[in-house]
Amino acid sequence: MFEIDMIFAFALFSVGLYGISSNRDFLRIFFSLEMLMNAVILMLASSAHYLGLSQNISFAYMIMILATLEAAVGILIFAAAHKFTKVVIADDLGAQK
Repeated sequence: MFEIDMIFAFALFSVGLYGISSNRDFLRIFFSLEMLMNAVILMLASSAHYLGLSQNISFAYMIMILATLEAAVGILIFAAAHKFTKVVIADDLGAQK
C-alpha cells in the first residue's frame, strides 16, 4: 500500500511540475502548484501512517489547511488581476494596451 501511495504521489508531482513548466496562464500555473503541494502532503501522510508517527499526520493536516487558505488567496489575486488588466497570461501583465 505504501508503494502505491508513493507512485501516485510521484505521478501527481510530475504532472504538477509539467504544468508549471509548460503553461503561462495564471490559473493553470496556480493549480499546478496546488498539485505539487498535494503530492508532498500525500507523501508525508502516507509515510507517517507507514511508520506509525502520529505527529506527522497532524502536521499534514496543518499543511492542508494552509494550502486551502493559499488557494483562496491565489484565486482572489487572480480575480483582482483579471479585473484590472483583463489579461490571464502572466507574461502580458506588464504590457500596456
